[in-house]
Order: sequence, then C-alpha cells, then structure tokens
Amino acid sequence: MEWFRVYHGITQDAKLQVVAKRTNQPMAIVVAVWLCLLEAASKHDPRGIAKVDLEQVAVTQGIDTEIVESIVKAFRDKGMMDKSGNIKAWHTRQYTTASERSKKFRAKEKQDAKPCNTEQRAETSKNAAQRKKRKKSPDTDNRLQNTDYRTDSEKRKKTDSKNRAREEKEEREKEKQKIAEQMLQIWNAEVQSKLTKDQKAILTPQRKELLCKRWEEDFQQDFRAWQYYCEVIGSSDFCLGKIEGKGWTIDLTWAIQSSEHVAKILEGGFSGGKHPPKHPACDVPALQGAWDSAMLSFQKKYGKPIYRSWLSSLTLSSLQYNVGNSSVIIKCSNKFARDWIAQHYLADLKFWLVEAAKDKFQITEIQLIAEVK
Repeated sequence: MEWFRVYHGITQDAKLQVVAKRTNQPMAIVVAVWLCLLEAASKHDPRGIAKVDLEQVAVTQGIDTEIVESIVKAFRDKGMMDKSGNIKAWHTRQYTTASERSKKFRAKEKQDAKPCNTEQRAETSKNAAQRKKRKKSPDTDNRLQNTDYRTDSEKRKKTDSKNRAREEKEEREKEKQKIAEQMLQIWNAEVQSKLTKDQKAILTPQRKELLCKRWEEDFQQDFRAWQYYCEVIGSSDFCLGKIEGKGWTIDLTWAIQSSEHVAKILEGGFSGGKHPPKHPACDVPALQGAWDSAMLSFQKKYGKPIYRSWLSSLTLSSLQYNVGNSSVIIKCSNKFARDWIAQHYLADLKFWLVEAAKDKFQITEIQLIAEVK
C-alpha cells in the first residue's frame, strides 16, 4: 500500500481558507477537493502531478462539477498548483516511496558500519574471544549513530514545521491587510468623503484588527454587507454631524469598535429607520463574483440612483446548467419592474454577466421573472 502525507494544520490552512472565501464554499468541501488532488498526485508517475477527472471528483464527494471546477481554478490562482497539475512544494512535504526510503536507510547503515568492519578484519585471532564478547555486548556505537540519524531527522521536521507555520502566518497577515484596505476604500468612498472631503481615513494597526474582526463576526466576510453598512451611515444626517445641537460625528474607529455599534447602526437608531435599499442578491454561489462584477459595471454606466431604484429588488435565483450553455433566472419584485428592466437594461446586464462568467459558464439566456403579477 502506498502512502502520502497530509501536513499538520491542513484544516486551518490559510490558503485553503482564502480559496473557500473566493469560491464561497465551506472549508470542508475545499479540504476534500484538495485531498483528492493530493491523492491523485501521489498515484501519478512521477509523483507530484495531479491528473484528475473533475467530474469524477464531484461525483465521489457529492459536489456539483462547477463547484469543483471553481475550487481547482482558485487553487491555481493562489499558486498552490499550476495548469499542468504540478502541486507546489510537493517534494518538500512528501516522502519518497517506501522502497526508496528502505534502500536509503540500508545504505546509511552500511556506510556507518564500514570503519567498524575494517577494524575487525584487521584484528588477529588472539582477539577472537574479545570480539565474541564484544558482539554479545550492546552495540552502543551503532545505536548512537542511529540515534543521531533520528535526531537530525527530527530537527529537519521541526525546522520544516516552523517554516510552514511562519509562511502561513505571513499569508494570513497579507490577507488581513488586503481585506482591511478594501474595507477602508469603501468607507472613504461612502462615508469619509462626506465627513472630510479633502482627507481620507487612515489604516492604523488597531483599525486593521478591528476591521478584520468585524469582517469575520458581523459581515459574514461579504464586502456587499460592509458596503451597505457604510451606505447606511453615509445617508444618516445624525452620523454625519448635521443635526444641530447634537455635537457628535461618527468616525471609523467608533463604527467598527464593537458588534453592539454595528447593531445600533443597522437597527436604524441613528437614521430614523430610513435605510438605503439593499444591493441585488445572488443565490447562486458559483455566480457571486460575476454578479458583483455586472452590478459594478451597471453603477459605472447608469449611476447609483438608478441602480438602487431599479436593481435593488433583483435576485439572481438559479442557474440551469447544461453542457455548452447555461440559463440564468433573475427574479424581479413585480411585473412593472420586470418589463422596465427588460426594455431598458436587460441587454447590458446580459453582456456584463456573460463576460464576467465566461471562464466558468457559457451563459446563453437570462430570464426575468416577476414575483408579484
């Protein structure tokens, strides 16, 4: 039976967490697909190259094929493997085959024993009794040599483990920095520009930690949820210090200080309950990135007021996937909205969505359905 190694910390691997976030899939599914790739790479000759049938992986793991495809693409984008299937750092994390390990160990023992054998052959027959006695006594020298060999191996393992831990920590810090910077850009655009037109909020170490904490605990790792939160603040005269006699203006640190502050804002305590409309929803995880891209293109062309007026009630509800083409179902709040969007905006929406999703799906049709007749 051939074996391969699953490294410590795989269930908390920062890179796998990034892939899970990018594909909007549970960590358990991402880990399962990664293990399938490692197993395939172990079976391949030479080892380290994952050649798999993604449809077969999807069937054995009970996952949709398009989800497996999106996860494997994310692995490539993250540099964990290349387009040819080569697993990065395979040879530093994996042992050789069992026969090669045994052969290497026997060669090591033979080399260590050479000085001792030479000395024994040079002895005279007078020392035969001493040699026999010495053979019966514990072989301390060889045991020490083997101990040294094991000690060196353990040291290498500890060094490799420390290096991996350091790399994973650096990767997590880079990801946190990236998330905090994107959240700060949204805050500056939606809130800070209304507070101080010529200045932007600054990302301090404390703010970075608070932003990432709120990202995990309150906004479900979703930039749209954070943007909506900022839009609520940006539309509140109280938060912007425009209410006479109140003498209070919000700042970034207060807004992200605690989950309690987030709840107060979203409950409408600072805006009289007058919140801006939420962003269009997407119920198909595999199309989330393409949908966000299409919505951003719409805002750039038509502006936020039209975007909020006509698209805030939309929901990308389902994807009907067939080999070679896909049909997307979009729900509208009522028949009037459906007809207006179909007449004025559907052509652009289809173009942007098809373009953004072309790497995963070939979208050939978009159907608008009215929830209320």
